[in-house]
Amino acid sequence: MKYVLRGKLCGYICAQCPEPLANVTVRLYRTRGGRDVAVAATAEPKSTFAILSDAEVKRKAGSLLIEVRTDANGAFSAEIDEKTGYNGGPLQVDVYAKTVPGKPSTRFPGKPVQFSITTIQPKWRQRDEALVAVWEHCIQARFWCIIRRRFGAWVICGRVTSCENKTPLAGVKVFAFDRDWLQDDPLGDALTDADGKFRIDYASEDFATTPFSPLINLELVSGPDIYFRLEAGGGTVLLDEPPARGRDPDRENVGPCFCTELCVDVAEPPPFFNPRFTHVGDFHVITDISSATGRTNAAVLGHGGPDYGFFGATKLKGFCPKTHPVSGQPMRYRFLYEHPNNPGIEVPITGVALVAPVLVGSRLILWDLDGSGPSRTFQSIYVQGSGATPDPTPVPAVPPGTPWGPVPAHVIVPDGNGWVAVDQNALDGGFYGPLLRFNTNGAVPGGVAPGSGAGNPVGDPKNGAAIRVKYEAAPAMGPGSTFSNDLPKLHVNNWIEVHQLGLQQFLAPGASGCTPLSTALDILYTTDHELMAKWNLWITSSSGVTPPPLPGGTGPRGGHGTEHLDISSWPSCSYTVHLTKRRALTNGEIDDDADTIRVTFCK
Repeated sequence: MKYVLRGKLCGYICAQCPEPLANVTVRLYRTRGGRDVAVAATAEPKSTFAILSDAEVKRKAGSLLIEVRTDANGAFSAEIDEKTGYNGGPLQVDVYAKTVPGKPSTRFPGKPVQFSITTIQPKWRQRDEALVAVWEHCIQARFWCIIRRRFGAWVICGRVTSCENKTPLAGVKVFAFDRDWLQDDPLGDALTDADGKFRIDYASEDFATTPFSPLINLELVSGPDIYFRLEAGGGTVLLDEPPARGRDPDRENVGPCFCTELCVDVAEPPPFFNPRFTHVGDFHVITDISSATGRTNAAVLGHGGPDYGFFGATKLKGFCPKTHPVSGQPMRYRFLYEHPNNPGIEVPITGVALVAPVLVGSRLILWDLDGSGPSRTFQSIYVQGSGATPDPTPVPAVPPGTPWGPVPAHVIVPDGNGWVAVDQNALDGGFYGPLLRFNTNGAVPGGVAPGSGAGNPVGDPKNGAAIRVKYEAAPAMGPGSTFSNDLPKLHVNNWIEVHQLGLQQFLAPGASGCTPLSTALDILYTTDHELMAKWNLWITSSSGVTPPPLPGGTGPRGGHGTEHLDISSWPSCSYTVHLTKRRALTNGEIDDDADTIRVTFCK
């Protein structure tokens, strides 16, 4: 009999801030019989947690039943074969970790560690051909933070709310610093999510070193003395704690796991004329797009859904005023992207990445529509990659009394660095809404994904990439600060799915698509994509036959195989086999639509 233990592990940074034990190795050991095992299996994990030495790990190696890897959510599935001699008794659960979540890259990676969590007696239940049990556990903060310290991984978990009514504040940038007698060390920064929560990961060397390190290390205490600065979009300061705050008892010498609540007085909101990047299509960059994956959290206005990626030309939306909110200088803006394959390289979105135009606003000009003389008329303003129009708009050279024709659009083309000058004659104080139409193929190219023939698995599956999109707005000339905010991840996939369908009978020597079938139908199908929303096989005909259910599914990667049907009793008629698919992709306003390929046969 096969035993399957399905589990999920996490560790507490504090009671309000758990994190999954992602990409660690779970080791399950056979236990020795006797009273001690029964006691261990009923003991609280706080009494059984232990960090093991190399010698202790080596001594118990002979009792190892299986080791498995957890996924990004800390989940695992361990299948213990009956050949191991295991009979369903207690299991000792250990974890072997080479690092911990969120740990920054440092000069001191830390030594891998193995620790015992507890001994469990799984409650096995019969499921098909196996006995299955489920076990979930979250390690207490006092133990998990010891493990994090061993890797030099320190973390701040917090939440930002309004002081008056404790409403969570999203989109606030939180900066953390260590108060030191020689210098104040920046520990990192983060943006609050829709619930006002933030997380800052840093390393021990970020606060334990000085400008003279490694020769001289003057940090004499074991933890940093923390204070914060909070900024709204555009750099408006909401909270600026004095460095001395880091010497208060609740902030001094904090440990590797530190949780805090911060509040700000927002009775006087920051200036609403501050520039801001807010949406990709209809999806808000903070609340609707996951900062971890770059995919959508849920459907918005009837399109998209959980874990949808982006493709094609997307509208980047936001606001940029005509003039700087402080200096009054004319404004300009631009978008840039950073590909994960080229970290630190920010590429302006311009040229071929702006093939399609986008309407950014309108203005009033004098124009003669009907030959009765010029009058104030609305003119559309577009931003696109080429085809800039003169400003002011040229007047047609026609005889008096002749209509000038339709009002031509005013087209703005970004410069070589991606900057778009906001039209100073635009209505409504500036450009609000769509600011740029980003052709994502320019950043994450796609194409037709190669297949391996109907019925076969795909040998070279194609994936997209999660790019960072950054927005900047600044005076076109003269003084004034630069405003910026970004979308940490936007998952883009422009690959066409693998979509192959065939019939085995048509591949026989001498056969063709006109060869009638008699007794058997073998459908060869392959469909594959990183973000597949749904796919299915189905058969139609006018024969009145109801075919049995055929393969289909939801979720990524699709499926492949050969589906055999006995058609000996089906009446003579023509039949059509369909393979339909739909990718989980949106451009922010329009989703990928379903596509179907077909093969027809006669009986």
